[in-house]
Amino acid sequence: MEYAFIILLGIAILLLVISFYGKDRIKMMQEEIDQLSLSVVQETYLLKKKMKILEEELLTNDIDYELGTPQTNAMSLSNASILSLYDKGLSYKEIGNKTNLPVEEVRLILEQAKKMGLI
Repeated sequence: MEYAFIILLGIAILLLVISFYGKDRIKMMQEEIDQLSLSVVQETYLLKKKMKILEEELLTNDIDYELGTPQTNAMSLSNASILSLYDKGLSYKEIGNKTNLPVEEVRLILEQAKKMGLI
């Protein structure tokens, strides 16, 4: 009986020593989870930063669009009508009367069209 007790005590001491020097799997898993959560936080921060930049660019483009495009569309429509009226052989004064534009502006638009090779 004494021998069994000594053998069991020896095995217990041996297992105790092995447990101190063995790898702690829970600790390793906890470190992996910490690394993963840190990388997720970093990626989230970068995504939020990129979204903010994109939102600012979209807002800037919307403001530019609201300010610039309607005038451009109106100008291109009036320019197209001026060019079509000029092609029909109307004078500057007649084109101005039909488009409600000053004669000088009609002349400038037609000169620009000539420089661009549209006429």
